[in-house]
Amino acid sequence: MRITNNATGHVFYARTQDHTSMGVAQNIPVTTHFDVPACMETGPSRLQVVANGIPSLPVNVTIN
Repeated sequence: MRITNNATGHVFYARTQDHTSMGVAQNIPVTTHFDVPACMETGPSRLQVVANGIPSLPVNVTIN
């Protein structure tokens, strides 16, 4: 996961684990867990999944 803070533009990476599937192009929902880094800046941010260097579209999140 790549998390970009909207205010500072700083980029943080979160490690993922516990994926429900590792399949490719499946037509079922897939979930995963990730740990927000302790040094992560709080506030509005953009979250993206990155696989093989290809990012997903960003999702707006708020880090508390």
